[in-house]
Amino acid sequence: MTNNTSKRFYVDTSLGQMHGQIYPNKGQTIVCLHPMPYSGRYYETFCKTLTETTSFSSLCLDMIGYGQSASINNPISIQDYARSVIEALDQLISDKFINKDISLLGFHTGSAIANEIAVMEPKMINKLIFVTYPYFEASDRKERLDSIGKTVLDENIESLRSMWDFSVANRAEGVLLERALSNFTDQLQSTTKGWFGFDSMFNYPSEERLLLQKKPTLILNDQSSLTEPTSQANEVIQDSYYVELENTKGAIFELNTDQIIHHISEFLLT
Repeated sequence: MTNNTSKRFYVDTSLGQMHGQIYPNKGQTIVCLHPMPYSGRYYETFCKTLTETTSFSSLCLDMIGYGQSASINNPISIQDYARSVIEALDQLISDKFINKDISLLGFHTGSAIANEIAVMEPKMINKLIFVTYPYFEASDRKERLDSIGKTVLDENIESLRSMWDFSVANRAEGVLLERALSNFTDQLQSTTKGWFGFDSMFNYPSEERLLLQKKPTLILNDQSSLTEPTSQANEVIQDSYYVELENTKGAIFELNTDQIIHHISEFLLT
């Protein structure tokens, strides 16, 4: 196993520098694509546990516009996010920083980016893992696009109240304050632009793009607002393995890590 020490790095893409963190180990690499408006730090507990208990390596990337990656001034598409990840992985493989044995894991918006990578560059990856999938067809996407909330900051601390309540004050029972503060910090870092990721997701035609990728795909569903959309995505994907997680109450990458790792191990090692 590993000593669980991560390494941070930057790599150039056509959209700017991308920041990442790798937890190296002996086995294949699981590339984790984060939900927005967070960063690759979202997976810290998961990656540490994964590399402590399995032979997998894990690599987390900050999507362009989030975390410590290059900032952007306008929304970009899921295809743009996917292309920048492909460029980053190409360079990391070329530099022998990682090997070519790669599978992708996505959560929420990260799942859509993983799907698009499989469409655009199928030879790059082995398998896909969607931990929930935000599947919405055209009419629903339009409604959600029209209702995207955009944070407006002023000098009153109350302008940050909703972010604080969501990430810290009302966090799921069992989530450490330190991890909640990390998520809050990520939200602060992209405060007025955090909605860019939602714009890309609600403009992404999943009903078309999910049909185009042919990779074996593990779909892990939880009890959340995406339970039904994830189930619908499973019906569209051609080569899917569907699992419903047990006893989920939010913050599954903090509170259900062992369960997720169990299903991932079975899927990737068979």
